[in-house]
Amino acid sequence: MRDSRFVPPTRYPFATAIMLGMMLLTACSGMMGAATAEPTPVEVDAAQAEEVSASGEVTPGKWANLSFPNGGTQLDMLVSVGERVTQGQALIASADQAQRSALLQAQALLAKADLALDQLRGAPTEAALAAAEAALASAKLNYDRLDDAGADDNELEVAQAQVDSAQAALDELKAGASDQQIAAAEQELKAAQDGVSQAETAIADAALKAPFDSQVIEIFANEFETVAPQQPVLLLADLSSLQVETTDLSEVDAARIQVGDAARVVFDALPNQTFTGKVARIALKSSGGSAVYYKATIALDEIPTGLRWGMTAFVVIP
Repeated sequence: MRDSRFVPPTRYPFATAIMLGMMLLTACSGMMGAATAEPTPVEVDAAQAEEVSASGEVTPGKWANLSFPNGGTQLDMLVSVGERVTQGQALIASADQAQRSALLQAQALLAKADLALDQLRGAPTEAALAAAEAALASAKLNYDRLDDAGADDNELEVAQAQVDSAQAALDELKAGASDQQIAAAEQELKAAQDGVSQAETAIADAALKAPFDSQVIEIFANEFETVAPQQPVLLLADLSSLQVETTDLSEVDAARIQVGDAARVVFDALPNQTFTGKVARIALKSSGGSAVYYKATIALDEIPTGLRWGMTAFVVIP
């Protein structure tokens, strides 16, 4: 008799296959569990995740490249690099030869008028008296020569007129100038002074003037050169208003900050120091280029000693 408890494997092939598959699946699961490590959670500081950071550059709050709208000739440098200037101050004069000649002539007339007035107001010099006496003596000798030679009445009248004129000049010199003469000389002096002022104004009007209180950073032309219209000849900047402008602030970060936000700034040139400031402006348009960056301007709470235009910075906006 056959034992009913024995079941040949060939009578239930499907069940056997299922059992073998479950055994294999269990074994594989165990192997995979042993080879794969559980992920380690990374803790992120929420404050750091919200910080915005960007590189930056130091720039002045106000600066300007100046040029002559119609060009300039015979440039006259009135300032030098590094000099501090005030608003309205002449920086570089441009004048042609005619303007310079007009000024020289006006100055010569002024000197002559000034000397004439001084002579009228003062006592006559010995040299002036001697010259007047010599002129009178010469006129008398000429009259006597003509009279002895039997000259006609017309020639004698002319010679007598010369004697009278020389005598009047000597008498006037000895008596001193009249009030009318001094007044006339004063008017001539005033006219000469006005002429010099007009000539100087003409040259000054052709000069570049400072548009604001600033410092001369660079001069791009040389003395006596001629420059073309709109050619930059001088760079001015107000270095008392240095600020920081970001150079790589992404569009995502630009949308996360606002004007008035506090900022921390460090400079490569001033290590181990951190300075504070505020976001003063955020550009309304990207700076262009291959990447989209926005310029944010940081106004510093204080301008550190040694800071210069163009130095690099790193900005953090919490």
